[in-house]
Amino acid sequence: MSNDPLVVFTPSGKRGHFPAGTPILTAARQLGVDLDSVCGGRGICSKCQITPSYGEFSKHGVTAKDGALSEWNSVEQRYKDKRGLIDGRRLGCQATVQGDIVIDVPPESQVHRQVVRKAASARAMVMDPAVRSYYVEVAEPDMHTPTGDLERLGIALKEQWGIEDITTGMSVLRKLQPVLRKGKWTCTVVLHKGHQDTVHRILDI
Repeated sequence: MSNDPLVVFTPSGKRGHFPAGTPILTAARQLGVDLDSVCGGRGICSKCQITPSYGEFSKHGVTAKDGALSEWNSVEQRYKDKRGLIDGRRLGCQATVQGDIVIDVPPESQVHRQVVRKAASARAMVMDPAVRSYYVEVAEPDMHTPTGDLERLGIALKEQWGIEDITTGMSVLRKLQPVLRKGKWTCTVVLHKGHQDTVHRILDI
């Protein structure tokens, strides 16, 4: 029997033992738990919000004590100060396992993967690995440094993901400004770059 802490996820009921220091997001992924994240575990997208539960859970055979998760950290505080975080919530990419714990994954943090069923005669669907999504925080406009929204988006992609040389069409350019303002200067960018392409093309935001 493992001496590592037991992590139980609800509502899925999936469970597993993980070494102390394992991020909750990592544990969730290893167990196949439906927990979203698009920022690469940097604590800026908030998709991996979780709610830890403490106390005795006879149903799960778990007693979760204070200290079962790592302490609230500066990344979580930064996110809460900037965008708000419901009391009791933690970021799964920042909170690490320290003891037996029950973790609830709220509906808004679940990926809700859909299963596509097809007839036997239908062609198999092939996912295009050249298309990927990236979450970025874009600098706000500065009257002392006049730059356009697309230019600042390009800077964010380079600094946060190491992605250079982007291009896009008018349909994306038209909605870039309202999307950034509505998202408080954050957005998820859908990029395409084929094996022979020299630039990344923004398909959507």
